[in-house]
Amino acid sequence: MFFNGLQHIGIPTRKFAESRKFYEALGFELVNTEDNDGSKVGFYQLGTLMLESWESPEEAPEKVGAINHIALDTKEIEAAYEQVKQLKVEFVEDGIQSLPYWENGIKYFNFYGPNKEIFEVCQKL
Repeated sequence: MFFNGLQHIGIPTRKFAESRKFYEALGFELVNTEDNDGSKVGFYQLGTLMLESWESPEEAPEKVGAINHIALDTKEIEAAYEQVKQLKVEFVEDGIQSLPYWENGIKYFNFYGPNKEIFEVCQKL
C-alpha cells in the first residue's frame, strides 16, 4: 500500500483571520501559510493532526464550514495514482497536480468516494 496515513483535513472559510484565532485557541499551531491566487491558505498542526483552511469566495460551490476533503499522505505519488486508477473511481481533475506549497511544493490528486466525498492523495516534495 502506498498510503502512510492522514495528511490533512481541508476546511474552507470565508473568515480566515477568525478561523486562525479559533484553531490557535484550540491549541493548533499555524505551521505554514500560502497564497493560492489571492486566497489565503493556512496549515495548522496539533500533534499529528493537520488542518488546512483557505479563504473561499462567496460564489464557491462548497458549503463553507464543512469538511471539503480528506487527504492521505504518500511518498510515492505516481504509484499511488496508478493504484487508485485501478479502483475505477471518478477523478476530480485529470492526472497528478502540483502546487508551490511548503518549501519544495506538493504533488496531489483528488478523487470521489462512493458518497461523493473527496479524497486527496498528497506528497510533500
